[in-house]
Amino acid sequence: MMEKISCKAVIFDFDGTLADSMLFLESIGVEMMMKYFGVSKKDATTRYRSTTGLPYEQQIKMNFPDHPKNEEAIEAFEKLKIDCIFEQQLFEDTEDSVGKLSQMGIDVFVSSSTFQTTIEEYFRRLGILSLFKGILGYRPGFEKGADHFNHIHSEYNIQFDEMLFVGDSLKDYERSQGFCKFIGIVGMFSSDDFKSKGHSGITIRKLSEITSHIVRV
Repeated sequence: MMEKISCKAVIFDFDGTLADSMLFLESIGVEMMMKYFGVSKKDATTRYRSTTGLPYEQQIKMNFPDHPKNEEAIEAFEKLKIDCIFEQQLFEDTEDSVGKLSQMGIDVFVSSSTFQTTIEEYFRRLGILSLFKGILGYRPGFEKGADHFNHIHSEYNIQFDEMLFVGDSLKDYERSQGFCKFIGIVGMFSSDDFKSKGHSGITIRKLSEITSHIVRV
């Protein structure tokens, strides 16, 4: 029998989960590490992937603590991201999957390490902003994970055990721990990668698979 998760709200990561933007972000993230810190492409890729799912600001400061070029690299990355993010496409089944969840009576949120205004504008340009109950993005002191989950709990009166977080990175899974249920999307990381971090639950390969695993509370 297929495993089912009961929930009242589904919270999606943005990059690599709803939008097919991870290769783009990795390319500029790796480029900035090579340019500003003089590391090889292989080393930069390993550093980027080991911290993906976190804001780039945190990725840089974790990988190159107290380096004098940190702020310059972060600023350059964010400028390139803003310049090109609106060119990145949704996965082909994103809109349909989100719409089906709404039809099931499930509230749909976005929780991302991208700035909130950027994500809102992205969906506004596509004409589908209204599909989402709320968009939560990054700002210092308010980020994906505890801050966003607590906000949804307090502002929308949704209990933590009624939330499901869906993401494509190991950091997404780590941030769900102690708060809510989690489904991992296989792409940059495999099912075995998620298992290695302790996730014994559901992983999917396409967003459209999600509705078959969910029932509303």
